Amino acid sequence: ISDFGCSVLTASCCDDAFQIINSGARVDLVFSDVCMPDGDGLTLARLVRALSPDLPVVLTTGFTTVVEDVAQSGGVALIKPYSIERLEAMFREQLHTERDPKPPE
Repeated sequence: ISDFGCSVLTASCCDDAFQIINSGARVDLVFSDVCMPDGDGLTLARLVRALSPDLPVVLTTGFTTVVEDVAQSGGVALIKPYSIERLEAMFREQLHTERDPKPPE
């Protein structure tokens, strides 16, 4: 992820992720799996939405049956498996940014 210009803050569980967001740290996008050790990404997305409605949340899952649940939680689903290019495109789409053109060789 840092390969395409993102600084990354990591959390090992739902509670830690929410604490980072709630602490006032600069967070431009939340990326999480739907399945988490201490909860789920759907709950995290709802908590994020309540705290910061404009903060993009991308939830990844291998279960296409939860795509509607992801949308209802305020997130956007990224279905597994996905390529690094698809991940980058999703982040750029959610952050409303474009890739910097490559410098001439």
